[in-house]
Amino acid sequence: MNTNLRAGLLLVAFFAAQLLIAQSSTVAEDLQKADKQFDLYVYNLAMSNYQKVLKKEPNNGHALARIADCYFQLNQPEAALEWYSKAAYQSVAEPDVLLHYGQALMQTGDYEGAKKWFSVYQSDNELVGRHFVEMCDYARKTGGKESLYATKNESFINSPAADFAPAFLGNRLVFNSARTDMGRKNEGKSGNDWSTSATNQLFVTQRNTQTGFLEKPAFYKSELQNTPNQGPVTYSADGTRVVYSRNKFIDGTRQIAEKGLEMSLYTADVVNGAWTNERMFPYNGSSYATGFPALSPDGNTLYFASNNPEGYGGWDLYVCTWTGAGWGMPRNLGAALNTPGNEVTPFYDGLNLFFSSDWHRGLGGLDVFRAEMNGETVTNIYHLGPGINSSRDDYGFIFNATLKTGYLTSNRPGGRGNEDIYQVIKKRDDGTPMAAVPSTTTPTTQVPAQYSTRTTKAYTPQPVADAGLGGPLYLYVSDDSGRPVAGVTVDLSSCGGPINLTDASGKVYFSPASPYVQCTATLAKQGYLENVVDLETYGKNNILLRIGKDTRQEFTGLVLDSYTQAPLYQVIVEFSATETGKTIQTSTDFDGKYSVMMTPRTVYDVTYSREGYLEQVVKTRPVLTGTNNKIAPVLLSAYRQPGTTPTPVRPTAYSTPTTSSIQFKQPVEKVTPAEFNGYSIQLAAEPNALTDTKLQKYESLAAYGNLYTKEENGAHKVRLGIFQEKEEAQDVLKKVNKNAKFKGAFVTEERGADTGLIIGEQSGLVVTPAQYSAPTTTTTSSKGIPAGNSDIRYAVQVGSFATGKSVPVGDYVSKLAGLGNFYAKTENNSQKMRLGVWSNYSEAEFSQNEAVKRGFTDAIIVTEKATDENVQPFLINAPTPAAPAPAQYSTPAAQKKRTGATSPVAPTGPKYYIRLAALSNPDAFDEERLSGIGGTLEKRPARNGMTILLLGNLGDLNATTAAHNKLLGWGFDESYIVLDSDGKLNRLD
Repeated sequence: MNTNLRAGLLLVAFFAAQLLIAQSSTVAEDLQKADKQFDLYVYNLAMSNYQKVLKKEPNNGHALARIADCYFQLNQPEAALEWYSKAAYQSVAEPDVLLHYGQALMQTGDYEGAKKWFSVYQSDNELVGRHFVEMCDYARKTGGKESLYATKNESFINSPAADFAPAFLGNRLVFNSARTDMGRKNEGKSGNDWSTSATNQLFVTQRNTQTGFLEKPAFYKSELQNTPNQGPVTYSADGTRVVYSRNKFIDGTRQIAEKGLEMSLYTADVVNGAWTNERMFPYNGSSYATGFPALSPDGNTLYFASNNPEGYGGWDLYVCTWTGAGWGMPRNLGAALNTPGNEVTPFYDGLNLFFSSDWHRGLGGLDVFRAEMNGETVTNIYHLGPGINSSRDDYGFIFNATLKTGYLTSNRPGGRGNEDIYQVIKKRDDGTPMAAVPSTTTPTTQVPAQYSTRTTKAYTPQPVADAGLGGPLYLYVSDDSGRPVAGVTVDLSSCGGPINLTDASGKVYFSPASPYVQCTATLAKQGYLENVVDLETYGKNNILLRIGKDTRQEFTGLVLDSYTQAPLYQVIVEFSATETGKTIQTSTDFDGKYSVMMTPRTVYDVTYSREGYLEQVVKTRPVLTGTNNKIAPVLLSAYRQPGTTPTPVRPTAYSTPTTSSIQFKQPVEKVTPAEFNGYSIQLAAEPNALTDTKLQKYESLAAYGNLYTKEENGAHKVRLGIFQEKEEAQDVLKKVNKNAKFKGAFVTEERGADTGLIIGEQSGLVVTPAQYSAPTTTTTSSKGIPAGNSDIRYAVQVGSFATGKSVPVGDYVSKLAGLGNFYAKTENNSQKMRLGVWSNYSEAEFSQNEAVKRGFTDAIIVTEKATDENVQPFLINAPTPAAPAPAQYSTPAAQKKRTGATSPVAPTGPKYYIRLAALSNPDAFDEERLSGIGGTLEKRPARNGMTILLLGNLGDLNATTAAHNKLLGWGFDESYIVLDSDGKLNRLD
């Protein structure tokens, strides 16, 4: 080899090696920096550096897991799930990732999904894994129980920022808030620049005896005495002694952090409202935190929390007494109360010690408990049940037993900001203890809580006086038949109203002064489906609402790998009811099985998804078959390039399940995922088409990016974007989240974006037409009627008008000619303009698509009953006396309309066809949809007055199958191959 050439190659190799070393060093430096920021709970900055690591090493398991942890600590468990899933499927995943994944799933209410990951974690830590498995069972069983307490959001004091740590001060309430909407007179002076510091300080309020809600707050301390970040606080009953924490809480971050939380305690005397003689609590530590104080009513006993490493783990509760000369040595309350988890925010009323824990069995996150005390010894511990507790963090509970009223802090969904303060009212006292913390015995498995009807009941106050505003109004609740329903819980807390039960006439009363604007009413009763209704459009009027019977049944299904036919674990299965828009989500277990509560004979769009597999959407209409109701098994295909052998994606930590003996047809080859466009902020997802009215509330966000709508997986989504970098989208998300109306927004990847959907301008919002995928083929009876669904028919609704309003019927008839029978129907006090009526969903879908093309962009598919006398004249299913001989309506010449079509090839042997559809108006079929397939389109009459569309003259069975596979990829999901035997069409599959 030439010496100079060899030297040059060595030099190149040297610099390449140095470059690799430099890159490796950069990753290590980024990780070190991010980990330090994480330990200081500066999670947004840490997340940015972990993202830098992933740009260089996309499968860095530590970075993936830490991004998930960051989202979790930022009170966004839903966003954390995506990253926990990615981290959990890494071959080097740490066991704690599985534990944290399960905890995040619990906080979203997915107890079944959480239980599965805790079960996996159990192989690494038997004690902890089993504990959380049993907690999931407990949560499922307890979540549906009746609650002794009702909670409602204190909407007049809560803000989009964190509002937390309520404390009694006589008849007033002192609390902390990070709000910035209230400015001090001396803002801008040193130490008082409240508008820009974004920290927290103390506020004071009191309860309005007429409304029952806390009034608008004021600053607790004067400008001269104010010091930010003081709290939580606690006072003696006479108000002369105060103990307070100095905190470093960050707005938007969980206040009970595993690492980095700095707190210390201080005491002071209260003289004429001013704090004097302030001094440090003598037992603060330099290497651990001390905070969350609670004084006994006489002020001589102090309970507090500390993460002193000499405790039982996490935060423990301690107690000490006043000796006259100072505070005595603190004592740990012991293993009966303290656990390996976190016990925080004590409150002692003289008889019971209330506290919050994330280890004692609860519903997820921190839950509130009551401990019976015998002196300073804990005897029994009770979970306070649903209502007070949710799947998220519930803590800072205080309670006045005389008034049976208290308050707590919670970051549960539906609040106004990050943490909110909720009012708690004890509805009744039956003299029996609440459900005690169970033993280690695993309870009987129940239906997942997220699928169960909510059974929370509430007290019924007297009707509110009219206050000179025209008399009390009422909200009337009826069943589907219009009959009044008594005993329905009507939760108006999000509107600043009460939680009531309907009386014998189905009514609850409310004051017309109540601010029912942009809020919801939640209706719930045992045996009925929970109904959440938007009250924004009702104004100050009587409100008529309905609640339907719960007719759901449990159905089970199976998901397998299409190549290995092995059961697939952790497949997300989401059911969206076509008629009601209700969405249910579950996941498969280790055997690939899942179960879900579904309403029989209701059409559902079912989405099956799992990382590494092609998402599949099918339609199903569950039919009762007995005690073991089944959903048809589904096969998922792993991502792969055409012509290659798929490699199933499965967790490396798990053993391969036994292959099922059931044989399935090999699925059709599908294309790779749509092209990645960038990142968007998803603002909402609704089952029905988005109208201008619905979209108006998002117009103010157009200043941050392009507003657009997108139909995806059966849901109509509102998004803001599209951003090239995720960091940019996250920065905009922070601005969006400042408005409490958009608190549920999150960043998502955008793929296959259609530029025609981008709205851009705030005026003239573009509504995308509703898109529906065709349902799977329905089994038919001997009479050709769908088995188990003989009463169900389909129509296309093209308009809806208020009763009494003039309707341009002539325009509808002329523009929709040839698409079906046009008719009007009065329903829910409005006139519905519809086309129909078909027994086959695909026929309705075809007419819906054609109606959209003709300008009826809000056209949707609805169901009708064949037994409805008002509908029967418009049914397209009248049988003819005799079937005519098969005839070829169109000739191969018609094929020339389709660009790229090949000349027909006369088959030599059996005649194979692809059955495309059966239509009432075959001439409306767009043959351009078949461009490039080849063959001849034939039209044959059917007995029910429909016309069957067949694509034939394609060649032998292999050629016909290849054409069919291509059509399936183009959206002809209901098509199938048939064999023509003397004019009789026999389906081959």
